[in-house]
Amino acid sequence: MKEKLQLTRFFISSFYKMPKQTMLQAVLIIAVFYMFLQLTVVNAFVYFLGDTQVFLFYNLTISSILVFALVCYLSTSQIFSYDEFKVLAPLPLTYKEISRAKVLSSLWVPIILSMMIQVPTLGFLIVDLKFIEAIKLITFLPIVNGLTALFLLFILSFMNRHYYRFKSKVAYLMVNIAIILTLMIISIVYFAGSVAISKVISEIDLNSFEGLKNSLELLMRHIFETANMIPVIKWILDAFVSNEITVQFFIIYISIMVIGFLLYSMIIENISVHYFKNGILGNNKTNMKNSKVNISKNQWSNYLQREIWIIKSEAYFKMQIALGLLLPPIFSLVMLLLIQNEVFPNYLKITKEGVFDKYFSYSVLFLCCINNISGTPYSREGKYHYLLKIVPFDEKYVYFSKVIFSSIISIIAVVISFLIFALFGYWEMENAVMLLITSCLVVCYNLLTPLYDMKNPSIEWENPSAAIKSNPNVLISLLYGLPLLILVTAIHFGLVWFSVQPLIGALMILVIAIAINSILINRLKLNL
Repeated sequence: MKEKLQLTRFFISSFYKMPKQTMLQAVLIIAVFYMFLQLTVVNAFVYFLGDTQVFLFYNLTISSILVFALVCYLSTSQIFSYDEFKVLAPLPLTYKEISRAKVLSSLWVPIILSMMIQVPTLGFLIVDLKFIEAIKLITFLPIVNGLTALFLLFILSFMNRHYYRFKSKVAYLMVNIAIILTLMIISIVYFAGSVAISKVISEIDLNSFEGLKNSLELLMRHIFETANMIPVIKWILDAFVSNEITVQFFIIYISIMVIGFLLYSMIIENISVHYFKNGILGNNKTNMKNSKVNISKNQWSNYLQREIWIIKSEAYFKMQIALGLLLPPIFSLVMLLLIQNEVFPNYLKITKEGVFDKYFSYSVLFLCCINNISGTPYSREGKYHYLLKIVPFDEKYVYFSKVIFSSIISIIAVVISFLIFALFGYWEMENAVMLLITSCLVVCYNLLTPLYDMKNPSIEWENPSAAIKSNPNVLISLLYGLPLLILVTAIHFGLVWFSVQPLIGALMILVIAIAINSILINRLKLNL
């Protein structure tokens, strides 16, 4: 038993380390404090807004979504990766023991985090002397969250069972992402089909604080009633939100435990059955072996090849590039389909007022900023970063090649999004100008975001996700890049507000965007 705990602790410590830098520790403490403060405020609002049943349902939903998101993120970098294979495979451990420790470590952390955010909820229930509900929260929520995590891992484990059949890590990661997105889309579509969204939105009143309060209460009540329409969820909710512990509660509790144990056993089997074969192939699937270097007289070609070489060094980096290409077009397609199907009550007003192309363009622009591939280009180099100091690279070429590469990715996504926009019949001459504006602002954003990472790269990472998603430089880069975009967007909508002819207003913003890019490029050339 002690050996099993040690092995589980090994995986936990490998993937969940306290940052060594003092600044990162301070940022983490501030983030945790802010999270608890925000949760307390939101919980207080929900608690005094609705009844206890809606309050408990709200917390169950939030914690389940959090666990789902964490497992989605951690499954690609921990459970279904084989970074530990070279260390653990030679030891006298069975593959099931290794697989069991990986799964346990990936269950404990999301479940503990989901319970930590329930501290404000528990406080409100105890203060209000609702001890039965508090007991249910402590005992019932962890097993429901565990079942959510195990259900997702069970589905993904079938793909991991045949990991050795995939030609590359990127292909495997993209299939996993497709499965996760499919599950999310099915859930959203089912929920959207079960409740009249347009009717709920039409009943929302934002003209006064009382109207806002009543609207939020109505919305939460609608969501609660919609969830109760699903037989299995209704059965679980009835036992969870009631103010007494019944026989039904114990039956459901035991049933969830049994189902969870069965899923857990099958996950272990799926991971361990081909663990050796998958581990060997997973560590041999180096992404650098197909890299070709064509040295030419054109310096930009040589430096851009280096950027591609860095991206190819980790499958996770290539996955981020793929997400950067896919997210804006997927968002565009979903938004246009919803508008075409008249889901939004005011869609006719938006599309006929001549501002829809602005809403669309700037939505695509800011979506390109969400998957920020330009904010950490120096951190991404990791152990190869020393080459920038030793080899006589031109700093300007290095910086601008990173800007060019990230801008090309974002502009491709923007162009595809506008093609989808045109296919839905919204294309006009002005939209070509909006396409140019969006592309210029993307370049502007990418010129600014690498500045902090260039001076303060986080290169001592063991997991590639730590170079991007777990890197505080991402947040700091947003502070460098977003203010200028927000200012230009505000100016454009200001021109719309003052009834400036749409095409003239768009041309004015295009001139401003080009001027900003020219100024930034010239300043960077001088200062780098």
